[in-house]
Amino acid sequence: MRVLHLLDHSAPRRSDYSRRTQALLQGLRMQGVQTVHLTGPGQPAGDASSEGWHFYRTPVSRRLPFLGHAEPASRLGAAMSTAALALRLRQVTRLTRPDLIHVHLPSANAVAAWPVARLAKIPLVVEAERRGQAAPAFPFARAERWALGAAQAIAAGTAQVRAALRADGLVGRTIAVIPPAPDFSAGRLASARMPDLLGAPLLAYAGGLAPDDGLDLLLAALVQLRRRHPSLRLLVAAGGPEEVRFERRLGQSPLRGHVVFAGPLSYRRAADVLPRADIAIFPGLGRRPSFEPSRHLLNAMAQGCAVVASDLPCHRELVVHGHSGILFEAGNRAALVKTIEALLAEPWRTDALGKAACEFMRTRRSWELTAARYRRMYEKLLGKS
Repeated sequence: MRVLHLLDHSAPRRSDYSRRTQALLQGLRMQGVQTVHLTGPGQPAGDASSEGWHFYRTPVSRRLPFLGHAEPASRLGAAMSTAALALRLRQVTRLTRPDLIHVHLPSANAVAAWPVARLAKIPLVVEAERRGQAAPAFPFARAERWALGAAQAIAAGTAQVRAALRADGLVGRTIAVIPPAPDFSAGRLASARMPDLLGAPLLAYAGGLAPDDGLDLLLAALVQLRRRHPSLRLLVAAGGPEEVRFERRLGQSPLRGHVVFAGPLSYRRAADVLPRADIAIFPGLGRRPSFEPSRHLLNAMAQGCAVVASDLPCHRELVVHGHSGILFEAGNRAALVKTIEALLAEPWRTDALGKAACEFMRTRRSWELTAARYRRMYEKLLGKS
């Protein structure tokens, strides 16, 4: 079985995205699937190699906007970009003769892939956008919605994504729930916490700084918590323009000196930061659609962290309350305070939660299992074609 993977233009670069992509491709090859790789518009002409992986590229003028990110005034340029991708895909398809075409995010690339797949009579698999705040996302843009409807199979990251697709009228086709895997293999890091700071509990927050991400709620809860736990500290692994607003606020609050901003959390820094925390907190408010849990939550669980997360649907799909983490009512400060206080009062529970989370990620969310789920979807689709 040979599968042509249509990837984001940044796949050949050294990045967290490329690491995840290569982990999936490696898993598929271990499953006996031959892989061919084509990147969408956005890179200079000429094919590329990255750590032993060969990528066909789509040449496109630098003056054209990237597919899926064009403003209305640039629709002509977006159409030309789509045409360039379709032409390149047709060339690579003729050269490599794949059994199936798999369109990864951005799923808007399916607009270019569909006519090529139809002419070549090759089944088409498309990844659905997984975050409500992404663009385009739910509700689907018209062209993307059409491309998803034309695909023989759709891969959804969560059951919530699949339900949204069904509600949007995409019925009568395979929609497989294939949950994401963490950025690295599950494994509990022993003695990651610094022994001289055991009397000063450390909380960690990794995510965005937008109002709906919940950091304001966590800071308000921390003010209450420090009345009983004056040595409690918070590490914020985030960055961006909004950081200035928080720094001004913290400079005039009782939290001054107890909250540290460490900047955005990349793959490498995640392995150093998250396991050192006593509790990793993901307090998303859920006021805007969020169809998939944060990658930081996946990584924290994979490293054996005790996690506290709001009870958003995407978190409920991942965390078993009281076993692999603790869920609290989204947006409820009193519930968050009560949850953290209970764990601080019984520190032995954090180790038990972390071990269960690590085991769950090892047995249910590895890249090998993700690749096996894709392979089964491919086989089912090819069996029907």
